[in-house]
This record gives sequence, C-alpha cells and structure tokens, in this order.
Amino acid sequence: MKAPPPRYITGTAIATLAQAFGYPNHPHMQDWEYEVSSFADLEKYMAAYVSTADDDIRFLLMEMILETSNNKDRDFDWIAAIWPRVKALLTACFPLHAPTVYYWSCFDVEDIADTFYISAAMRELWLEQTDHAAQSNPQ
Repeated sequence: MKAPPPRYITGTAIATLAQAFGYPNHPHMQDWEYEVSSFADLEKYMAAYVSTADDDIRFLLMEMILETSNNKDRDFDWIAAIWPRVKALLTACFPLHAPTVYYWSCFDVEDIADTFYISAAMRELWLEQTDHAAQSNPQ
C-alpha cells in the first residue's frame, strides 16, 4: 500500500490555535498537537474546524480531534459517539487529510490490537476512499 505524500503542521497554525485556545506553545514542545489536545475541548476543536477555511488550521485541528480518541475517558465509546462526525469531515476533505488517515491506520502493524483505538475505523475509511478514487480514475 502506497503512502500519500506527507503534509506537515505549520508553526503559524500552532501559534494561531495556541492563542485561540489559551494553550502553551514553547520551542521545547514536541508534537504540540498531541501534548495539548484535550478530550474536554473536543467540541471547541470541532467548532473551530467547521468555521475555518484555512487548510493548515484544519489539518492541525483534525490531528487534535483524533488525538482525543487516545485521551478520552475509558468508559466513553468515542467510535460510536464521535467517529460519525469526524468521518464526515475526513471524507469531505480526504485529499487534505489523506496523510493523517494513513498514519492513524497503522498499516505497518499486522495486529490491530497493537494500534491506536481508532486504527480499524481509519483503515476502513482509507480503503473506502482509495478504492473509490481508483474506481473513479481507472488506469
């Protein structure tokens, strides 16, 4: 399976969201989107995502949204409650989020139990979108 071209989070997008959400942002933070992402702020991320047309901001927000699946309450069913909304956003902007979907799919890991909570759903989305694209553009 071929990975999509990479896309990177920008410093400008981080600075913008750090200010908007009142999050820390200093040079020694690595993987800022994972360090600051909070399940408690999920609805803020969703609202910000749909209110911006800036692809760099949306790309970063989606990473933060997906990270909430890792830091949720263990008794909360993120897939049932949140995934349908997230899947709709990912599907609507799949070219923007293809690197993200591929990453969270963990195709390099054979045993799905050794992947992220959302990897099975991401794999399914990846296959739906790439199979659909292949059928739309036969070579």
